Parts: sequence; structure tokens; C-alpha cells
Amino acid sequence: MKKLLLCLSCLLFTAGASAQALWQGVPVGATPAEVRARVPEAQAPATAPASNSDGVQLEIPAFELAGAPFKVSFVFKADQLQRITLLANAGSADEARALAQRLTTSLRSRYGLEMSTKSRGSTSSLTIDRQWNFRRTVVHLEVVDGSFVRLDYSGQAPVRNNRL
Repeated sequence: MKKLLLCLSCLLFTAGASAQALWQGVPVGATPAEVRARVPEAQAPATAPASNSDGVQLEIPAFELAGAPFKVSFVFKADQLQRITLLANAGSADEARALAQRLTTSLRSRYGLEMSTKSRGSTSSLTIDRQWNFRRTVVHLEVVDGSFVRLDYSGQAPVRNNRL
């Protein structure tokens, strides 16, 4: 009986350990209730979910990151978490670029060099568009509309080799 319980606990542990965490330990596919359990400050947005066509069911109005307040949106599809978006209004293009550079440094220390970047070799000093792929998690950082910094965490579908 002890061996059975030990095997069962090992299976449960490995299933939980392999869950793909996006941000703050919240895994892809989590339900809104599971997100609230892990991130208690996440609440329903001010607009009704039925009128929200982009799938945002939970949000954090202000979360401090790299010295700036970000709005955090949890995007669901069929009550399963698909993406987490952090958005900050830096106020100016220079501030947005500085914030994006601080985030780039932090993301590089965590995930390594970015896999792709549209800002490499750009003639515009304001363009930042970078992406990291890490253990089936995609992290995308970009400066949008000049003064907004957007950071997306999303899951990457596993590769299936079902060839006949």
C-alpha cells in the first residue's frame, strides 16, 4: 500500500511540476478560480466579461515592475488561461524605451538572449520588439504607439510527431 501511495504522489508531483508557468507561477490552462488562488489581487475587470471580446476575465489595475506601474490582464479562452499581458503607459517615447531596456536586461538574465527581435538593426531608436522562447513559454516585449510598453506571456503548443 505504501508503494502505491508513493507512486501516486510521485505522479501527482511530476504532473504539477510539468505545468507550464507563465507569470508569477500561474500555469497555462488555469481556470479563473485557480488564477485567483495564486494571485489574490487579480479581480474581474471594471467592464463586464460578456462585453469584453478579447477574453480578459481577470486583471490587476496596478502592478509595480521595473519602476513602473503595469496593468496586468489575464486572457482566457473557454475558461482556460491563454495569455498574460502587462501594459504600462510610460508617458513619453524616451521613458518607454528606458523602461523596455530595463525589462530587456531583466528578461535576458532570466531567459537568456532573445530568440527574435524586430528592433535589431532598426534605424529608429524608439523601436523595441523582442521575443524569448523558454520551455514552451513565449515572452514578447514591445514598445507600442511610442509611449506604451507591452509584455506578453503566452504558452506555446507542444510539438506533436504523429507522422504515419
